[in-house]
Amino acid sequence: MLSRLKTLVSHEGFRAHPVSMGMRCLAWAFHVATGRAPAFPLSRHGALIRVPATLRYTPVASYVLRDWCEPELHYLEMFVQPGQTVIDIGANIGLYTLKAASLTGPSGRVIAVEPGAEASRQLRANLALNDFPQVTVVQLALSDHAGEATLHHIPLGDDPQAYSLLPDSSAQTGEAVTIDTLDALVARLGLDALHLVKMDVEGAEPLVIAGGRETLLRFHPIVIFEVNTRLLAEAAGQRNAAWQALKDLGYRFFRLQGGRLDSADGVGEAFGNLVAIHPAGPAPVREGR
Repeated sequence: MLSRLKTLVSHEGFRAHPVSMGMRCLAWAFHVATGRAPAFPLSRHGALIRVPATLRYTPVASYVLRDWCEPELHYLEMFVQPGQTVIDIGANIGLYTLKAASLTGPSGRVIAVEPGAEASRQLRANLALNDFPQVTVVQLALSDHAGEATLHHIPLGDDPQAYSLLPDSSAQTGEAVTIDTLDALVARLGLDALHLVKMDVEGAEPLVIAGGRETLLRFHPIVIFEVNTRLLAEAAGQRNAAWQALKDLGYRFFRLQGGRLDSADGVGEAFGNLVAIHPAGPAPVREGR
């Protein structure tokens, strides 16, 4: 618990707004004590979200940090504009889906891909708090082939909705899920445009890219993808796999820091996300806020 609190107060968002976020910490402690889980705005764009009243990391971080949870989420308007199409792969409880929907507006389209039963339940409940007809929920896992697979529970963070297709020696539970490729999903949905793909699939990003080559070559969307997960660190030869696969498709890489995109020449050692941008695809509209 102390380590989680230390992580929270050292976060960029907490440092930027220590008073308001400190007050949210106190408010969340009250909600946990009373078992009350209120709906609250995720960002200044107004999408509502509700998380379970627990001390697990995702609920605490979501309530206290809001869209500051990740810099790419906080500055998502750099990558998503009204009328655009977004695919959120590993949508979880809906942080990126909800903010993307508030940015695309009803003329856009957001596809939320989430295979986990508990995460999908929370995702649908959060969408029900909002009027977002442009959002489609797809409950399956994306990989490099179609079929069935086991979604392994990842105990990191003690969040029951955290799962991965990659085997994990610490996993004690899992669930059977349907898997398919990004290419097949895009064809089935009849998408004629794609501006942003966000991937957070606990180390399975290389599998998603392998199953989405046609889509990436056709649309050249901006790709926000997670790097240096614990599972990738344990998987021999996989740490740079997503980077290399996107590089082979012509992508260039950036880190988002302080609202600024800085060129990245490798995955580095830090956990978090990278932004991949193709010269022939959509470009960020601006930097900062």
